[in-house]
Amino acid sequence: MAVPVTSLRPPAEVEAALPALRRLGVIDVGSNTARLVVYESPEGGLPRAIAQRKEVPRLGEGVGHGGHLHEDAIARGLGSLRRFARTLEGLGRPPVIAVATSAVRDAADGAAFVERAVRETGIPLRILTGEEEGRYAYLGVASAWELSNDLIADLGGGSFQLASVRRGAFHSAVSLPLGGLRLTEEFFAHDPPKEREIEELRAHVRAFLEEKLPPAAERGELELHGVGGTVRTLARVSIGLKAYPLTRVHGYPLRRRELEALAELLSGLPAEKRRDVRGIGGDRADVLVAGLYTILELLRATDRPQIRVSGMGIRDGLAQESLGLTVPAPSDTLVLRAATTASLAFGYSLPRAEALARRTIRLFEQLAPTEHWGAAERRALRAAALFHDAGAAIDLWGHARHTSYLLRHFPVVGLDHRELLLASLIAYQHDGDDLPVEAVKELKGVVDKDDVRHAHSLGVVLYAAETLTDDQVRFQRAPSGALHISLSTEGARGLSPRTLNRLRKPLKRAFDLEVEIRGSSE
Repeated sequence: MAVPVTSLRPPAEVEAALPALRRLGVIDVGSNTARLVVYESPEGGLPRAIAQRKEVPRLGEGVGHGGHLHEDAIARGLGSLRRFARTLEGLGRPPVIAVATSAVRDAADGAAFVERAVRETGIPLRILTGEEEGRYAYLGVASAWELSNDLIADLGGGSFQLASVRRGAFHSAVSLPLGGLRLTEEFFAHDPPKEREIEELRAHVRAFLEEKLPPAAERGELELHGVGGTVRTLARVSIGLKAYPLTRVHGYPLRRRELEALAELLSGLPAEKRRDVRGIGGDRADVLVAGLYTILELLRATDRPQIRVSGMGIRDGLAQESLGLTVPAPSDTLVLRAATTASLAFGYSLPRAEALARRTIRLFEQLAPTEHWGAAERRALRAAALFHDAGAAIDLWGHARHTSYLLRHFPVVGLDHRELLLASLIAYQHDGDDLPVEAVKELKGVVDKDDVRHAHSLGVVLYAAETLTDDQVRFQRAPSGALHISLSTEGARGLSPRTLNRLRKPLKRAFDLEVEIRGSSE
């Protein structure tokens, strides 16, 4: 007799203990594109995109400042919002936040467009000020990085927001009429653009930046973060033109010399040819060059060698604020938020992972001075511990390799690309497996041979902490250099002499350590 499906539901007390998932739709109507992202997040977790839709209504086409939206653009924009509404309907009508930026903000009939959009689509669209747009870009970037003294550059189709960060907190924002679509229409009469047109555009951007950026003496050493479709596209192109071990653009360092090479390549191609370049979509090929030169002028004005690409921006900032996640936050908190979401996505115990991370870091702190490990190695090791069980969702016996893969592809925040690859290598090797030679070669350019060697040793640290399941375990280096491991009575009962021997051997091989275990039943 078939068992009714309803009888397979978990008991009420178990179901009540499961983390509640919150869903939220965020719509961002810009000058060039309009996007819908639906996020899902457990309490305290990083919002994870589970559905997205992108449209290219080009609302800002021909608007300028104080102009009117074209009827064709209005029709395209309303059509996009209607399709977004149908997508939200199919996802169970989650709460939605919808904002319009530069094109609608600058248009004389922007408010009328918003009223019509609400009336005809039911989507509660509101217009952001330039400062609000900059602040939400800050919230998005701050949800991904531990910030200090930073400048966040959000380049859209109609405007260019620059948000200043001081001691990790939002300080101020300015909105400049330097969006890629706007500048293309204003300066490029030819395709590809003439050299004279490019120079006029650069001089125009330079003048705005010289007026609006604070003097160099006040700025100090800035870290630049790039937000928006233009910088993400440039990162995809750069990654596609070279051997790079990660495909994710989030965290990619776009270097000034790379951008100069891309400018030389792309500015000489007509838009139709640019579309054939790997990483460039058809909706951005004709406006990309203007945006590229704008970013180059920002790097020149701030005298910085690179801009770090953020895959998280205004939409993520809106979601973070609505879900009550506070920033600024330290890297450890950001990584834990990502692990909280991952634990639900891959069905592993977050409390168990947190306990493993605590033990791992205790052992790390005893070994770090002699192994010359620093903050980056600590962050990578802690992330490997927090995500350690994720790979078991694919295959328990090969979970180390699968966790390594997931760390590279799940939206882990709070780590740069080197730290992320270190975490991935630690996870791969913690069960004793060596990296294939080909894998080491693929990592060249982000991690080096020393990093690979450190990752192997850090994998031993993770293995030891996993073996010592006692959360009360303590580690101490003796004056002789030996490692003393103190277990609680209960923890000692759970370890057999065979397990203790398996623990001693890798620690001896990796660190030439004599290990004394106290409280064990040996």
